[in-house]
Amino acid sequence: MGVIKRKLYVANAPPGIPAEKVYEKIGSAISSSYAEVSIRGGKIYIEIVGTDYEIKDSWYRIRQALADLWELYRLRTRREASIEAIVKEAGRTFPPESLVYALTLRGYDARLSEDKSTIYTDAPLEEVITLARKIAEVIDSLRFRVKGTAAKRMIAALASGLDVDPDTVIEYGLRSRVLEETEEGIVLREEWRRGLRKIAVMLKGAQLPG
Repeated sequence: MGVIKRKLYVANAPPGIPAEKVYEKIGSAISSSYAEVSIRGGKIYIEIVGTDYEIKDSWYRIRQALADLWELYRLRTRREASIEAIVKEAGRTFPPESLVYALTLRGYDARLSEDKSTIYTDAPLEEVITLARKIAEVIDSLRFRVKGTAAKRMIAALASGLDVDPDTVIEYGLRSRVLEETEEGIVLREEWRRGLRKIAVMLKGAQLPG
């Protein structure tokens, strides 16, 4: 066993991110058997106890965790964040295009960078994370019923963005002939964005009172 050492690191805390979130992220990144973390005056003090390897490994993982927190801070303040940071925060992967359309259906501005690695939106961070999780759940539920990624992407965006059951989206999709029932499962009959707009108009009409 290597020599046990103690090392103190100091990092900037992302403003506006709750302290418990910072503690939770850093705590799960530490790989040594003992560490102390405290936040004072906008700084994070991290004291790690362990072998050289444990200390270096922990600090590397903590830096990654802090980078993710700063990404979330960017979404709060500059209205942009990497899709990777949202995936980590949501704990699920999802199609970025579905998130953009779901946010748009909720009345927010949302778009992706050209390489689809960054989202720009004026939606609150919590809403972005909640929708990302919901999209992932809807896509999971469609696995055996719907064929093709574009069809799943479209149904997930509509169900999440308009807060309706995926079955309702499918029902309207079949009725408008955007979707078709085949022996292999439900398939998309046209370009998914065009189909999404058609079904959205019908669903919004159905949701209006009176």
